Amino acid sequence: MKATQLLKGQHREAERLFDLALSGKGDVRRVTDDLTKHLLAHMLAEQVVLFPELLAIEPDLIGGACEEHTVARFEIRRVVNTAAEDPSFKGKLLALRDLVAHHVKEEERELLPRIEEELTEEVNERLGQQMLELYDALVAHSHRSHGPAIAPARTATAA
Repeated sequence: MKATQLLKGQHREAERLFDLALSGKGDVRRVTDDLTKHLLAHMLAEQVVLFPELLAIEPDLIGGACEEHTVARFEIRRVVNTAAEDPSFKGKLLALRDLVAHHVKEEERELLPRIEEELTEEVNERLGQQMLELYDALVAHSHRSHGPAIAPARTATAA
């Protein structure tokens, strides 16, 4: 599968999980944990496999995408560290969704077309396969650990 196809499919899956988590139906915590694992694995696969290949083609766009990933990880930590019953949970989840939606729109409008233009079919396929293998390994590892794919931020307790 081409990297561009893989990314679009993962974007649609993130949108589906956001909709499900925000609907309030079912086990919101489990869906949110699945969502955050998906997002973290997706971002890491992009940064490890795809972005180094694209730095020469679109350095400013890649730099901006990396910065957005940093902000997304911060927002993910806020969501993960908030109970689904907390009044601020939905607002934090909406903020994360808006951030991800902006990132996806920019990526699909600017970055993915450049990949299609600049990279050969073979390179696009190779990158897609490498990203999928890393993504699958990260998701499998996060499921084995029975927790979110990131450690919760530590908070100081009052003495």
